[in-house]
Amino acid sequence: MMQQDGLKRDEDLFWTGRLVRILRGKRSLSEFGALIGAPKNTVWRWEAGMTTPHPRYAQRLGKLSQKEGFLADWELAGSMTITGSIESGSQRIGEAVKQSVRRTARQLT
Repeated sequence: MMQQDGLKRDEDLFWTGRLVRILRGKRSLSEFGALIGAPKNTVWRWEAGMTTPHPRYAQRLGKLSQKEGFLADWELAGSMTITGSIESGSQRIGEAVKQSVRRTARQLT
């Protein structure tokens, strides 16, 4: 479901194994599963990329992520238009990637 400002809510995220793992943090599979009402083996399968969360669980993950402020300061990166030489465009893309990595590193620490 979209918010009035047109942005997706956390419940609408596509929950990849990596995102689930980051949200779980230092909690055990059992602890995390209990928070969202899922068996620990199911959480493990999501993290391993074997399956994706059923919409019912995706909604629970979204609610937990909102409660914990998960990804609160992440920003979408827009498209980049290259004008000029390939070298200058490559440099700008490199800088954009570095900024994104720094932002992600701050989020993970």
